[in-house]
Amino acid sequence: MSETIVMPKLGMTMTEGTITEWYKEIGDTVEKGEPVLMISSEKLNQDVEAPNTGILLEKFGDVEDELKVGDALAIIGEEGEKPSSADKKDTNPVSVDVMNFEKPHSPSDIPAQQGVTKHQQSDRIFITPLARRMAVDNDIDIQSVTGSGGKGRITKRDIDKVLASSDRQTEPAHELAAKQAAATVSAPTASVGEGLSPMRKAIARNMRESLAQTAQLTLHRKAGIDQLIEFQQTLRNELNANNSEVKLSLTVLLARAAILALQELKAMNSTYFDGQLVEFDEVHLGIATSLDNGLLVPVIKNAHQKTIGTLANALKDVTERARIGEADQALLSGSTFTITNLGASGIEYFTPILNPTETGILGIGALQEELILSEDGTVKAIKKIPLSITFDHQIIDGAKAAEFLSILVKYIETPYLLVL
Repeated sequence: MSETIVMPKLGMTMTEGTITEWYKEIGDTVEKGEPVLMISSEKLNQDVEAPNTGILLEKFGDVEDELKVGDALAIIGEEGEKPSSADKKDTNPVSVDVMNFEKPHSPSDIPAQQGVTKHQQSDRIFITPLARRMAVDNDIDIQSVTGSGGKGRITKRDIDKVLASSDRQTEPAHELAAKQAAATVSAPTASVGEGLSPMRKAIARNMRESLAQTAQLTLHRKAGIDQLIEFQQTLRNELNANNSEVKLSLTVLLARAAILALQELKAMNSTYFDGQLVEFDEVHLGIATSLDNGLLVPVIKNAHQKTIGTLANALKDVTERARIGEADQALLSGSTFTITNLGASGIEYFTPILNPTETGILGIGALQEELILSEDGTVKAIKKIPLSITFDHQIIDGAKAAEFLSILVKYIETPYLLVL
């Protein structure tokens, strides 16, 4: 008996997913538990496995197609079996109403592109979001493109074929529209996140919700870091002498300082839920990690229980997993406070945006050298590090946030406290 693979729900807020890669083709044999395709949604990639052993009978959607949660992705059954109509769920292809500037003339007035068949004006045109963007970017009249996907849906492959044709003589639709002085051009409409990758959609939604639901304010302060650098070198020498593989970066020590400050001022390690302030004893530390295509915030769980060495290993582990695409929902959820470091980019101060449900996020800037007049009257060069704390003013006031920075500076400038 055939069985349908549907778009899974990877997270609480997931409503749709994108097909990233097909591992199997129609007619291939698949084993139970074997990956059939990869999907992406929000900030996650996930292999979708076969629920049973059989033959891949049908595929619904091409690479880069977006389908809603619960929509059919594929059907697996026995060789020669014909899936029942109940197995074939509607994959909800995107329907596009062609705007006036894309059809200034009737179809008979526009020269047909070679190798394609024109749709009738009354036809409902199904087209994937990527294909639609490509058509708009390249002035392709989608009425003149024949779709090769299900229900005649136009896909990226169809647009690629049109672009590859050496005989594209069709005048761009927007130029034809410009010649129609009396033509009415409808204003384009767009939804938030339209045209973005799944990861950027998730970032867009989270940032919008964060700013809409909180009263964010950012305070800035510098901390002397010369003693912390000396402390780092001392620990590195000890680690090297013991052939340790621990990589002790300044970020690790700054994270340790932040953890201790959060335990001392729990109001910053809190959330505002259902009208109630909930302060956490545990510190689950989010580490903002930049990727080529966006940003992930993997979480070090129970960071307050870790030594400097185990914290260094944990930070390396979670950021590497995020960068190589091994992050799952468990790794990306549950943080109580986040650190983001733009020092490598030369940024001094900035205004990081809160992760939803969190009260604070610490921004770390690039080291700065300053000249000061010492007590003996000589000029001395010192190093300082810029710190930016964004907090939710609904939960704590500026004085409390300033107190948090003072506590943090204490640990940075008195580094032996980090090992007590």
